[in-house]
Amino acid sequence: MTRIKVFTFNTVQENTYLLYDATGEAAIVDCGCMDAREESILAQYCQTHGLTPKLLLNTHLHFDHAWGNAWAMKQWPEMRAYCHPRELTDQPRPSEQARLFGLNIKYEDLPADLYSPISHGDRLTFGHTTLQVLDVPGHSPGHVVFYCAEAGFVIAGDTLFYEDIGRTDLWGGSYNNLINSIRANMLTLPAETIVYTGHGDGTSIGHEANYNPYFK
Repeated sequence: MTRIKVFTFNTVQENTYLLYDATGEAAIVDCGCMDAREESILAQYCQTHGLTPKLLLNTHLHFDHAWGNAWAMKQWPEMRAYCHPRELTDQPRPSEQARLFGLNIKYEDLPADLYSPISHGDRLTFGHTTLQVLDVPGHSPGHVVFYCAEAGFVIAGDTLFYEDIGRTDLWGGSYNNLINSIRANMLTLPAETIVYTGHGDGTSIGHEANYNPYFK
């Protein structure tokens, strides 16, 4: 059984997810740790539960979701980091994004060459858990989500929220792309699929299909 631990990190209240199963292998999704205290919280949880992170997964590379990537790769050098290539080529680096938001902070980018590319239909495995990559661009140019059919959940990043959708006014954003890709690649998932969102509380595919005003 795949277990999910959520941490809410940084000034933007971003949800970082730690996925793991009985093997002790784990995946970190959207590592948003912004400082040593938050880094310690994530590292201590892994140590206490005997977990070894193998995958560093990114739904997208907005600064609040990638804040802890450079630290995490140093903490667990056996991990491999993954993102869609357009996240690296079609928008500013996360540190530059933070500057453009007016944040005067220390921000270390994970070098682009340390990311392995992923795209729609790819499958990533840790332990006994398999995640399918689904393309859902629109909030960012190469946004993906991670779907686990066996456990019935999707890690959605900033695509679909409780009766809402992600903003589309940032770099490479597109309202039409987001609406169309959610319809094609998320609302077609089983209605009971749990949606773990990038900010705030989760929801389900069935609830959003029935009650989200963007899709009624």
